[in-house]
Amino acid sequence: MTDIPDLEKSWAKKSDNLEEDNLLWKQYNVYTDLFKFYVNTTWQVITWFYAITGAILVYYFDHAPKNSYLRYALVLPAVLSFGFSRIFTVGARQNKDLANWLDYIRSQLNLPGRPHVEILYLFLEQSSKLFLVVTIGLIVVFVLSFFSL
Repeated sequence: MTDIPDLEKSWAKKSDNLEEDNLLWKQYNVYTDLFKFYVNTTWQVITWFYAITGAILVYYFDHAPKNSYLRYALVLPAVLSFGFSRIFTVGARQNKDLANWLDYIRSQLNLPGRPHVEILYLFLEQSSKLFLVVTIGLIVVFVLSFFSL
């Protein structure tokens, strides 16, 4: 457990002042806004993908016995899922740079903390793995559709 007096030493006081035109402070704000944008975009992509993929799968399983060409509708979500897996893997690696820059700026400005960008790393990493599982599942359903119809 952190000693409270030591913790209080790192917090700003009323008398502390940070210039509004401080370049590091501006960069810190840009990186913080970028982090919020990444989280929001990641959430939107995941929500959009699973909503569309779910709709395609519902339609496929309802109508596949009547239309053998419908199996090709599984190719698009499989390709998208694989692509998102790759993008999210790269994004997770790049997130480490964001954490490093925020740590540097925090230390230079003597700020007591920074946004917890590690949550974005975990979100991207786990989502990437789930996208890969979905890709494999869609490929299996696609291949099996040639034998069961």
